[in-house]
Amino acid sequence: MTGGSAVRGDPRRRHLAALLAGTLATGCTSAAPDVKPSQVTVRIATAMSGGGFLPLANHLAGVFRQTLPHLTIETVSSAGGVANIEALQRGDADLGLAFADVTYLSFQGRWRPGEAPYDRLRAVAVMQLTPVQLVVRQHSHIRDVADLRGHRVGVGPPGSGTAVTADLVLTAFGVKPTDVRAETLPFKDAADRMIDGTLDAMFDDAIYPAEAILTAVRAGARLLPLEGVPIERLRHQYPFFRRTTIPRGAYLGATSEVHTIGVDSLLICRQGLDEGLVYDLTRVFFEALPSQPFLQDALRFMDLDQAPATPIPLHEGAARYYRQRELMR
Repeated sequence: MTGGSAVRGDPRRRHLAALLAGTLATGCTSAAPDVKPSQVTVRIATAMSGGGFLPLANHLAGVFRQTLPHLTIETVSSAGGVANIEALQRGDADLGLAFADVTYLSFQGRWRPGEAPYDRLRAVAVMQLTPVQLVVRQHSHIRDVADLRGHRVGVGPPGSGTAVTADLVLTAFGVKPTDVRAETLPFKDAADRMIDGTLDAMFDDAIYPAEAILTAVRAGARLLPLEGVPIERLRHQYPFFRRTTIPRGAYLGATSEVHTIGVDSLLICRQGLDEGLVYDLTRVFFEALPSQPFLQDALRFMDLDQAPATPIPLHEGAARYYRQRELMR
């Protein structure tokens, strides 16, 4: 995790920054006069087991409950990033996790043909680059994405960001949806199916070591690289994909690094949330990062300086937090 909040400059500047920050904090945290703090409920959309979003969302909910006791924090079960975006747009959730590709395309109205822009989405923070992981079962002759033709491939559960990414990767290699036997499965189920031989490969967008990938690799599955001309074309078309690697030793038996691509994971919210509420949620999130071992591990690649660089507009409450943070530098 990089970045910091050290105050630089002479004492007069530090004093002025502290005064300004205090003024901002006071203005941002005041509750609306007709709403009692005890009446405020924040619904956090989660994900399915086997990926990285579910434990992270549950832990964030616990942090908010402990630090902001005047709020009622509820977790809303979901299938993943796409489902979270849809819930936020409908107003059925207040906060959630998603990937940058789906979030950006949805906000721009480019997610599904004929679908209106998801204009109620707002960003809180860029968390970290999340690798796209593709594994094939033990003794498989599959060597690259093109070899997936005719095979049974787990592309993530319906409503997950992984399903979107898998489709983009397959298309980049010229593999049509009808060329594979795509199965929309929870990650854990996909790993179990690979072990019993009824699934040939699976995608998972998750920080390593991902639970489902770890299960499959322990049973002899191996990671495939995502690289070459098709991947470069994909990156040119969708700049939110970036090169990354899964290092040697990330999984038991992985003796060499695996080149792949990754997409940023985001903390997002709905536009209509109170500005002071989102300010508090953003502040607590960043204050918890250095003190929570789980967050330090789960978000170990987060660049704090890049957190505001979101592909969709920041919620004004989050933007105020970042402005205050800049004053304190």
